Amino acid sequence: MSEHYRQPIAVFGFILPIVVMTILAGGVLFYTSSVNNEFASKKRAYDVSQEAKRQIMKLRGEVETNKPKMDAWDKLLRTETRGTFLEHWKNAAKNFNGKELTKSSRSWINYSEGIGKGVSQPSSQVIMSFVGTYRAMQTALMELETALPTMQLDALDIEQDANGRGVKFTTTYTVWTLR
Repeated sequence: MSEHYRQPIAVFGFILPIVVMTILAGGVLFYTSSVNNEFASKKRAYDVSQEAKRQIMKLRGEVETNKPKMDAWDKLLRTETRGTFLEHWKNAAKNFNGKELTKSSRSWINYSEGIGKGVSQPSSQVIMSFVGTYRAMQTALMELETALPTMQLDALDIEQDANGRGVKFTTTYTVWTLR
């Protein structure tokens, strides 16, 4: 065979197929690695979304279990007035005789100087003064705050009563309202 024919046979018979096969192998490897990376990325996103769905279902279950409590609080927010506040106070105070707890004064402000001042939700403020024992004060305020979730204690001042009958308490509450 002549030298003239050996070079094209070597180029087209061996080198060119090896180069083409190498390019094809490189292309296949590149494609499979990009497909694998895309699959891993989508699998991570899918796993994150499934975890989010599980958390949403868990939160919905918790909301459903707390729904009766929230409905009761919403009802209180819609129905509480100054009159019902006084009824709750009378109910809390009726468990004590005059020596244990005596209301001396109360006043309402149609805006809040306490925490309600920095919040956009409508609120007013009630200031109550009474004379009594420390235990009676704690029990009465606990009953009042339990019955009225719309109240928040802003201030509690305690001092000796001028008559020496007990301790004078002055409380300031922010009462959240709906308008």
